[in-house]
Amino acid sequence: MAEGGLTPDLHLLECPICLERLQQPKSLPCLHNFCQDCLGTYITKELSGKMASATSFSCPICRRMTSPIYQTEIKDKWAVQFPTNNVIQDLIQLRERSSEPLYCKPCQTKGKLNNPAKFWCKSMNLNFCEACKEQHHDILHSDCDIVDITMNDNTRFKPKKSSPRCDRHDKKIVWYCENHQLLGCNVCVFKDHRRCEEVSTVTDYFLELRAGTKLEKMQEALKKGFEVMDLLVKDFDGQLQAMVQNQKIALQSISDLREKVDKRLNKLQKDITDELIMTFKEEKSNMEESLRQCERMMNGMLNTLKSSIKAAEGKHNIETIRLYQRGQAEVESCKTLITEMKKSFTSVSIKHKIVPGHVSLVITLWER
Repeated sequence: MAEGGLTPDLHLLECPICLERLQQPKSLPCLHNFCQDCLGTYITKELSGKMASATSFSCPICRRMTSPIYQTEIKDKWAVQFPTNNVIQDLIQLRERSSEPLYCKPCQTKGKLNNPAKFWCKSMNLNFCEACKEQHHDILHSDCDIVDITMNDNTRFKPKKSSPRCDRHDKKIVWYCENHQLLGCNVCVFKDHRRCEEVSTVTDYFLELRAGTKLEKMQEALKKGFEVMDLLVKDFDGQLQAMVQNQKIALQSISDLREKVDKRLNKLQKDITDELIMTFKEEKSNMEESLRQCERMMNGMLNTLKSSIKAAEGKHNIETIRLYQRGQAEVESCKTLITEMKKSFTSVSIKHKIVPGHVSLVITLWER
Protein backbone atom coordinates (compact mmCIF):
# COMPACT_ATOMS: atom_id res chain seq x y z
CA MET A 1 0.00 0.00 0.00
CA ALA A 2 1.45 3.36 -0.98
CA GLU A 3 2.16 5.69 1.91
CA GLY A 4 2.24 9.46 1.55
CA GLY A 5 0.65 9.36 -1.90
CA LEU A 6 -2.07 11.92 -1.34
CA THR A 7 -2.29 14.87 -3.66
CA PRO A 8 -2.06 17.93 -1.36
CA ASP A 9 -5.11 20.15 -1.04
CA LEU A 10 -3.98 23.75 -1.46
CA HIS A 11 -5.83 24.62 1.77
CA LEU A 12 -3.40 22.38 3.65
CA LEU A 13 -0.56 24.68 2.57
CA GLU A 14 -2.26 27.80 3.97
CA CYS A 15 -2.03 29.14 7.51
CA PRO A 16 -5.52 29.23 9.13
CA ILE A 17 -4.58 32.46 10.93
CA CYS A 18 -3.17 34.70 8.18
CA LEU A 19 -4.73 32.68 5.28
CA GLU A 20 -1.42 32.96 3.38
CA ARG A 21 1.11 30.31 2.32
CA LEU A 22 2.60 28.67 5.42
CA GLN A 23 5.98 30.05 6.52
CA GLN A 24 8.06 27.84 8.83
CA PRO A 25 5.01 25.60 9.47
CA LYS A 26 4.71 24.51 13.09
CA SER A 27 2.57 21.49 13.98
CA LEU A 28 0.62 21.27 17.26
CA PRO A 29 -0.20 17.91 18.92
CA CYS A 30 -3.71 18.13 17.42
CA LEU A 31 -2.01 18.11 13.95
CA HIS A 32 -3.11 21.62 12.97
CA ASN A 33 -0.35 23.66 11.29
CA PHE A 34 0.41 27.41 11.53
CA CYS A 35 3.12 29.85 10.50
CA GLN A 36 5.67 30.12 13.28
CA ASP A 37 5.23 33.91 13.52
CA CYS A 38 1.42 33.67 13.40
CA LEU A 39 1.38 31.04 16.13
CA GLY A 40 3.75 33.10 18.27
CA THR A 41 1.61 36.22 17.90
CA TYR A 42 -1.54 34.24 18.70
CA ILE A 43 -0.01 32.73 21.86
CA THR A 44 1.25 36.12 23.07
CA LYS A 45 -2.15 37.73 22.51
CA GLU A 46 -4.13 34.80 23.94
CA LEU A 47 -2.09 34.70 27.15
CA SER A 48 -1.90 38.41 27.86
CA GLY A 49 -3.45 40.28 30.79
CA LYS A 50 -5.19 37.97 33.27
CA MET A 51 -3.91 34.90 31.39
CA ALA A 52 -0.24 35.92 31.63
CA SER A 53 0.51 33.18 34.17
CA ALA A 54 -1.08 30.38 32.12
CA THR A 55 1.08 27.40 31.14
CA SER A 56 -0.99 26.27 28.14
CA PHE A 57 -3.04 27.74 25.32
CA SER A 58 -5.90 26.57 23.08
CA CYS A 59 -5.43 25.64 19.42
CA PRO A 60 -6.87 28.40 17.18
CA ILE A 61 -8.82 25.76 15.21
CA CYS A 62 -10.01 22.96 17.52
CA ARG A 63 -9.31 24.76 20.86
CA ARG A 64 -7.51 21.74 22.31
CA MET A 65 -5.34 22.84 25.24
CA THR A 66 -1.63 22.61 24.39
CA SER A 67 1.48 23.10 26.50
CA PRO A 68 5.03 23.77 25.25
CA ILE A 69 7.91 21.55 26.32
CA TYR A 70 9.65 24.33 28.22
CA GLN A 71 6.90 26.32 29.93
CA THR A 72 9.36 28.56 31.78
CA GLU A 73 10.54 30.20 28.56
CA ILE A 74 8.97 33.52 27.62
CA LYS A 75 5.79 33.08 25.62
CA ASP A 76 7.36 34.75 22.58
CA LYS A 77 9.53 31.61 22.25
CA TRP A 78 6.82 28.97 22.74
CA ALA A 79 5.98 28.64 19.04
CA VAL A 80 9.60 27.75 18.19
CA GLN A 81 9.44 24.70 20.48
CA PHE A 82 6.83 22.88 18.41
CA PRO A 83 8.06 20.56 15.60
CA THR A 84 8.37 21.90 12.08
CA ASN A 85 6.15 20.05 9.61
CA ASN A 86 8.76 18.98 7.05
CA VAL A 87 6.16 17.33 4.83
CA ILE A 88 4.31 20.64 4.42
CA GLN A 89 7.61 22.42 3.73
CA ASP A 90 8.47 19.93 0.99
CA LEU A 91 5.03 20.33 -0.60
CA ILE A 92 5.34 24.12 -0.55
CA GLN A 93 8.79 23.93 -2.12
CA LEU A 94 7.50 21.64 -4.84
CA ARG A 95 4.49 23.90 -5.48
CA GLU A 96 6.76 26.93 -5.85
CA ARG A 97 9.06 25.06 -8.22
CA SER A 98 6.15 24.16 -10.49
CA SER A 99 6.13 27.65 -12.06
CA GLU A 100 9.86 27.64 -12.85
CA PRO A 101 11.55 26.20 -15.97
CA LEU A 102 13.06 22.87 -14.92
CA TYR A 103 16.29 21.83 -16.64
CA CYS A 104 18.67 18.92 -16.04
CA LYS A 105 21.61 20.10 -13.92
CA PRO A 106 24.21 17.57 -15.17
CA CYS A 107 23.30 18.40 -18.77
CA GLN A 108 23.78 22.10 -18.05
CA THR A 109 27.31 21.42 -16.81
CA LYS A 110 27.96 19.76 -20.19
CA GLY A 111 26.70 22.77 -22.14
CA LYS A 112 23.17 21.50 -22.82
CA LEU A 113 21.45 24.37 -21.03
CA ASN A 114 17.85 23.73 -22.07
CA ASN A 115 17.55 19.96 -21.71
CA PRO A 116 14.30 19.52 -19.70
CA ALA A 117 14.41 17.70 -16.38
CA LYS A 118 12.10 14.84 -15.52
CA PHE A 119 13.02 14.15 -11.90
CA TRP A 120 13.82 16.16 -8.78
CA CYS A 121 15.99 14.75 -5.99
CA LYS A 122 14.72 16.03 -2.66
CA SER A 123 17.95 15.18 -0.81
CA MET A 124 20.28 16.86 -3.32
CA ASN A 125 17.78 19.53 -4.44
CA LEU A 126 18.81 18.95 -8.06
CA ASN A 127 16.92 18.25 -11.30
CA PHE A 128 17.77 15.33 -13.58
CA CYS A 129 16.69 14.10 -16.99
CA GLU A 130 15.97 10.39 -17.23
CA ALA A 131 19.39 9.53 -18.67
CA CYS A 132 21.36 11.49 -16.06
CA LYS A 133 19.24 10.03 -13.28
CA GLU A 134 20.15 6.49 -14.33
CA GLN A 135 23.79 7.18 -15.22
CA HIS A 136 24.75 9.52 -12.37
CA HIS A 137 22.19 9.87 -9.58
CA ASP A 138 20.99 6.29 -9.09
CA ILE A 139 24.51 4.86 -8.90
CA LEU A 140 25.44 6.79 -5.74
CA HIS A 141 22.09 7.94 -4.32
CA SER A 142 19.74 4.97 -4.54
CA ASP A 143 17.98 5.84 -1.26
CA CYS A 144 16.99 9.43 -2.10
CA ASP A 145 13.40 10.62 -2.38
CA ILE A 146 12.83 11.12 -6.12
CA VAL A 147 9.82 13.08 -7.42
CA ASP A 148 8.56 12.85 -11.01
CA ILE A 149 8.06 16.50 -12.02
CA THR A 150 6.58 15.79 -15.45
CA MET A 151 3.17 14.58 -14.21
CA ASN A 152 0.02 16.62 -14.64
CA ASP A 153 -1.07 19.05 -11.94
CA ASN A 154 -3.20 16.45 -10.16
CA THR A 155 -0.28 14.08 -9.49
CA ARG A 156 2.80 16.21 -9.93
CA PHE A 157 3.57 16.41 -6.24
CA LYS A 158 3.33 12.70 -5.43
CA PRO A 159 6.68 11.30 -4.19
CA LYS A 160 7.63 7.98 -5.74
CA LYS A 161 9.15 6.60 -2.57
CA SER A 162 8.51 8.27 0.72
CA SER A 163 6.63 7.28 3.84
CA PRO A 164 5.56 9.31 6.87
CA ARG A 165 8.28 9.45 9.52
CA CYS A 166 8.11 9.71 13.29
CA ASP A 167 8.86 13.26 14.45
CA ARG A 168 10.76 12.00 17.51
CA HIS A 169 12.97 9.30 15.99
CA ASP A 170 12.79 9.86 12.20
CA LYS A 171 11.70 6.25 11.70
CA LYS A 172 8.87 4.87 9.60
CA ILE A 173 5.46 5.07 11.35
CA VAL A 174 4.10 1.53 11.72
CA TRP A 175 2.11 1.42 14.99
CA TYR A 176 -0.95 3.07 16.49
CA CYS A 177 -1.61 3.15 20.25
CA GLU A 178 -5.31 3.58 20.89
CA ASN A 179 -4.72 4.03 24.64
CA HIS A 180 -2.79 7.26 23.98
CA GLN A 181 -4.26 7.93 20.49
CA LEU A 182 -0.77 8.29 19.04
CA LEU A 183 0.99 7.08 15.89
CA GLY A 184 4.57 5.93 16.32
CA CYS A 185 7.53 3.97 15.06
CA ASN A 186 9.08 0.79 16.49
CA VAL A 187 11.22 2.84 18.88
CA CYS A 188 8.15 4.69 20.21
CA VAL A 189 6.33 1.43 20.92
CA PHE A 190 9.36 -0.15 22.58
CA LYS A 191 10.11 2.86 24.81
CA ASP A 192 6.70 4.33 25.61
CA HIS A 193 3.89 1.87 24.82
CA ARG A 194 5.08 -1.58 25.90
CA ARG A 195 2.49 -1.70 28.67
CA CYS A 196 -0.39 -0.38 26.59
CA GLU A 197 -3.15 -2.89 25.95
CA GLU A 198 -4.45 -1.56 22.62
CA VAL A 199 -1.51 -1.27 20.23
CA SER A 200 -1.95 -2.34 16.62
CA THR A 201 -0.31 -1.78 13.26
CA VAL A 202 -1.48 1.22 11.29
CA THR A 203 -2.80 -1.12 8.61
CA ASP A 204 -4.92 -3.08 11.10
CA TYR A 205 -6.26 0.08 12.71
CA PHE A 206 -7.00 1.59 9.30
CA LEU A 207 -8.95 -1.53 8.33
CA GLU A 208 -10.79 -1.39 11.66
CA LEU A 209 -11.82 2.22 10.99
CA ARG A 210 -12.96 1.35 7.49
CA ALA A 211 -14.92 -1.70 8.68
CA GLY A 212 -16.61 0.04 11.61
CA THR A 213 -18.78 3.12 11.86
CA LYS A 214 -16.47 5.46 13.82
CA LEU A 215 -14.91 7.05 10.73
CA GLU A 216 -18.29 7.49 9.05
CA LYS A 217 -19.79 9.02 12.21
CA MET A 218 -16.86 11.40 12.55
CA GLN A 219 -17.23 12.53 8.93
CA GLU A 220 -20.97 13.03 9.39
CA ALA A 221 -20.36 15.02 12.59
CA LEU A 222 -17.82 17.17 10.74
CA LYS A 223 -20.37 17.84 8.02
CA LYS A 224 -23.04 18.85 10.53
CA GLY A 225 -20.55 20.96 12.46
CA PHE A 226 -19.56 22.75 9.28
CA GLU A 227 -23.21 23.51 8.52
CA VAL A 228 -23.74 24.94 12.02
CA MET A 229 -20.57 27.05 11.76
CA ASP A 230 -21.71 28.30 8.35
CA LEU A 231 -25.01 29.49 9.87
CA LEU A 232 -23.16 31.18 12.72
CA VAL A 233 -20.80 32.94 10.31
CA LYS A 234 -23.74 34.22 8.28
CA ASP A 235 -25.54 35.31 11.44
CA PHE A 236 -22.50 37.19 12.73
CA ASP A 237 -22.01 38.80 9.33
CA GLY A 238 -25.63 39.98 9.32
CA GLN A 239 -25.27 41.33 12.87
CA LEU A 240 -22.12 43.25 11.90
CA GLN A 241 -23.83 44.80 8.88
CA ALA A 242 -26.85 45.75 10.99
CA MET A 243 -24.58 47.28 13.63
CA VAL A 244 -22.77 49.39 11.06
CA GLN A 245 -26.06 50.56 9.59
CA ASN A 246 -27.47 51.36 13.03
CA GLN A 247 -24.32 53.27 13.85
CA LYS A 248 -24.70 55.40 10.73
CA ILE A 249 -28.35 56.10 11.55
CA ALA A 250 -27.57 56.98 15.15
CA LEU A 251 -24.71 59.29 14.23
CA GLN A 252 -26.87 61.01 11.64
CA SER A 253 -29.65 61.45 14.21
CA ILE A 254 -27.19 63.02 16.62
CA SER A 255 -26.05 65.47 13.94
CA ASP A 256 -29.67 66.40 13.13
CA LEU A 257 -30.48 66.96 16.78
CA ARG A 258 -27.52 69.24 17.18
CA GLU A 259 -29.11 71.74 14.81
CA LYS A 260 -32.25 71.94 16.95
CA VAL A 261 -30.75 72.75 20.30
CA ASP A 262 -28.62 75.56 21.63
CA LYS A 263 -24.90 75.73 22.28
CA ARG A 264 -24.96 73.57 25.37
CA LEU A 265 -25.71 70.61 23.09
CA ASN A 266 -22.14 70.74 21.78
CA LYS A 267 -20.72 69.16 24.90
CA LEU A 268 -23.64 66.75 25.15
CA GLN A 269 -23.18 65.69 21.54
CA LYS A 270 -19.49 64.99 22.10
CA ASP A 271 -20.18 62.88 25.19
CA ILE A 272 -22.93 60.89 23.49
CA THR A 273 -20.90 60.37 20.30
CA ASP A 274 -17.85 59.18 22.22
CA GLU A 275 -19.95 56.74 24.20
CA LEU A 276 -21.66 55.49 21.07
CA ILE A 277 -18.45 54.95 19.11
CA MET A 278 -16.75 53.28 22.07
CA THR A 279 -19.68 50.89 22.54
CA PHE A 280 -19.85 50.03 18.86
CA LYS A 281 -16.10 49.58 18.66
CA GLU A 282 -16.09 47.20 21.60
CA GLU A 283 -19.08 45.16 20.41
CA LYS A 284 -17.88 45.15 16.79
CA SER A 285 -14.47 43.91 17.91
CA ASN A 286 -16.07 41.14 19.97
CA MET A 287 -18.27 40.02 17.10
CA GLU A 288 -15.43 40.15 14.59
CA GLU A 289 -13.32 37.96 16.85
CA SER A 290 -16.21 35.49 17.22
CA LEU A 291 -16.68 35.56 13.44
CA ARG A 292 -13.01 34.84 12.81
CA GLN A 293 -13.08 32.02 15.34
CA CYS A 294 -16.11 30.43 13.65
CA GLU A 295 -14.54 30.86 10.21
CA ARG A 296 -11.32 29.19 11.34
CA MET A 297 -13.20 26.27 12.79
CA MET A 298 -15.51 26.05 9.76
CA ASN A 299 -12.59 26.00 7.32
CA GLY A 300 -10.68 23.54 9.47
CA MET A 301 -13.63 21.14 9.67
CA LEU A 302 -14.30 21.37 5.93
CA ASN A 303 -10.65 20.68 5.11
CA THR A 304 -10.57 17.73 7.51
CA LEU A 305 -13.80 16.35 6.03
CA LYS A 306 -12.53 16.58 2.44
CA SER A 307 -9.13 15.19 3.31
CA SER A 308 -10.52 12.30 5.39
CA ILE A 309 -12.87 11.27 2.57
CA LYS A 310 -10.03 11.42 0.05
CA ALA A 311 -7.68 9.51 2.39
CA ALA A 312 -10.23 6.80 3.13
CA GLU A 313 -11.12 6.34 -0.53
CA GLY A 314 -7.44 6.16 -1.43
CA LYS A 315 -6.77 3.67 1.39
CA HIS A 316 -4.06 5.88 2.87
CA ASN A 317 -4.12 4.37 6.33
CA ILE A 318 -1.83 6.66 8.29
CA GLU A 319 -3.34 9.83 6.84
CA THR A 320 -6.84 8.46 7.53
CA ILE A 321 -6.00 7.80 11.19
CA ARG A 322 -4.45 11.23 11.58
CA LEU A 323 -7.46 12.91 10.02
CA TYR A 324 -9.78 10.80 12.16
CA GLN A 325 -8.00 12.03 15.30
CA ARG A 326 -8.08 15.60 14.08
CA GLY A 327 -11.74 15.32 13.14
CA GLN A 328 -12.68 14.02 16.59
CA ALA A 329 -10.96 16.96 18.24
CA GLU A 330 -12.66 19.42 15.89
CA VAL A 331 -16.12 17.91 16.46
CA GLU A 332 -15.77 18.16 20.24
CA SER A 333 -14.45 21.71 19.96
CA CYS A 334 -17.33 22.61 17.65
CA LYS A 335 -19.85 21.42 20.24
CA THR A 336 -18.10 23.41 22.98
CA LEU A 337 -17.93 26.52 20.82
CA ILE A 338 -21.63 26.31 19.94
CA THR A 339 -22.51 26.05 23.63
CA GLU A 340 -20.32 29.03 24.46
CA MET A 341 -21.76 31.07 21.61
CA LYS A 342 -25.31 30.46 22.84
CA LYS A 343 -24.34 31.71 26.29
CA SER A 344 -22.51 34.82 25.14
CA PHE A 345 -24.41 35.82 22.00
CA THR A 346 -25.67 39.39 22.33
CA SER A 347 -27.43 42.02 20.25
CA VAL A 348 -27.07 45.79 20.35
CA SER A 349 -29.86 48.33 19.89
CA ILE A 350 -29.69 52.14 19.78
CA LYS A 351 -32.69 54.30 20.59
CA HIS A 352 -33.06 58.04 21.01
CA LYS A 353 -35.91 60.30 22.00
CA ILE A 354 -36.37 64.06 22.00
CA VAL A 355 -37.86 65.92 24.96
CA PRO A 356 -38.28 69.70 24.76
CA GLY A 357 -35.13 71.24 26.16
CA HIS A 358 -33.42 67.86 26.59
CA VAL A 359 -31.94 65.08 24.43
CA SER A 360 -31.66 61.46 25.55
CA LEU A 361 -29.75 58.57 23.91
CA VAL A 362 -30.28 55.01 25.12
CA ILE A 363 -27.84 52.19 24.27
CA THR A 364 -29.28 48.78 25.05
CA LEU A 365 -27.31 45.49 25.24
CA TRP A 366 -29.14 42.25 25.90
CA GLU A 367 -28.53 38.51 25.54
CA ARG A 368 -30.44 36.60 22.95
